[in-house]
Amino acid sequence: MTIDDRVALVTGGSGALGSVHCLTLAKAGCQVALTGYAHMDRAEALAKEIQAMGRSAIAIKMDVSNLDEVQRGVKRIEEVLGPVDILVNNAGGALFTPVEMDRLEEEHWDLVVDTNLKGAFLCAKEVLPHMKAQRYGRIVNVSSKAGRTYGTIAGAHYVSAKASVVGLTRQLAWEYGRYGITVNAVAPGLFLSTERIKNLWASRPQEIKDQLIREIALGRLGEVDELAKVVLFLASDDASYVTGVILDVNGGRFMG
Repeated sequence: MTIDDRVALVTGGSGALGSVHCLTLAKAGCQVALTGYAHMDRAEALAKEIQAMGRSAIAIKMDVSNLDEVQRGVKRIEEVLGPVDILVNNAGGALFTPVEMDRLEEEHWDLVVDTNLKGAFLCAKEVLPHMKAQRYGRIVNVSSKAGRTYGTIAGAHYVSAKASVVGLTRQLAWEYGRYGITVNAVAPGLFLSTERIKNLWASRPQEIKDQLIREIALGRLGEVDELAKVVLFLASDDASYVTGVILDVNGGRFMG
């Protein structure tokens, strides 16, 4: 599967999952812009790794929940690589906030909802005018199995934000399909992609972990490249007649 010379923007590209999306898209032929915030050293190193593959790449410091930063970042990408053809709204997560509802503060809610939902909205809003003008575009939003049902290691703020990403995906697919733009989402199950998730998983009693594995039809947790390949498909022309879809990537734990 190739996507030669398309410009792809991956938000949260310096993270564990985001970096795999970046590398997968680069291997398929994309020029890659990736955003980071707290760990720009990782973002810069990843951009250099992609450049070493013979692809163009740029790392942008961007708080996706801040309109000014999103606008500046997209403008910089256009100056260096050209307008964005593919947007992967990957930035998000529970951001080290509490899980239990009675421990959540307003600031926790705002941080998680703004990063996961508002960030996807702002980034899509900035790239859609070019996509609309050229009558081509691919937007892939990252939701979650938690946003389709409920969370086992994430709280109400995260679940609410990811459920709202599903609604945003379907609305944008309906509004912009007439311009040749597809908008889809992936809803991953549990991937041990970050140290926080690994630690949360390790802290669970063995019987709880065994029960969760039994709930997965394939009987195992997923590998991050198995998610990245689905994102690649939705970003490619192989998915040219697929839009408004929420693709569950959870090994059969949830079948919606």
